[in-house]
Amino acid sequence: MKNEKNTPSEFLKDCLADAVIQLLEKYPLNEIQVKQICDVSGYHRSSWFRAFRSKHESVTYKMIRLWQVWADVHGVTVRDEFTLDNADAFFQYNYEIRDTTRLLYRRGLMDDISKSFTAILYAHHREESREAYKASIFAYSLFGILQEWIVRDFKESPAEMADIIREAFS
Repeated sequence: MKNEKNTPSEFLKDCLADAVIQLLEKYPLNEIQVKQICDVSGYHRSSWFRAFRSKHESVTYKMIRLWQVWADVHGVTVRDEFTLDNADAFFQYNYEIRDTTRLLYRRGLMDDISKSFTAILYAHHREESREAYKASIFAYSLFGILQEWIVRDFKESPAEMADIIREAFS
């Protein structure tokens, strides 16, 4: 097994969360056992319980990490709030991970996607109530739009989706 530390590393958490996503291809989340996750990831049970409190937490973590990595690769500078200026990046990102979001949708895990949205968009707005309310409006609006886009099987392009959101909020 891999070398384990007291604090779970991002790599460890990525491996465990990736295992959950992989297992979701075959099983609903409530049927996935920690032993299966550990077998797929190559880590011990103790690593799982140090890294995550629940399988849902691992899915939310994975969605946040996917955004962070995508934003790094694409040079996204404003990544913890939504503006009409970064709508293109938001929809391009979601289009590129559409297989994962389709899978989560099929497995009834849209709440985990919603939690990732709010974790990203609320990151620095908790102190100021006006900003927290504005972030909430964007997070839930974007989540609703994304869910409809998934239902429609991503028929519109990311650019068309960005235009739709700009129209809605202008």
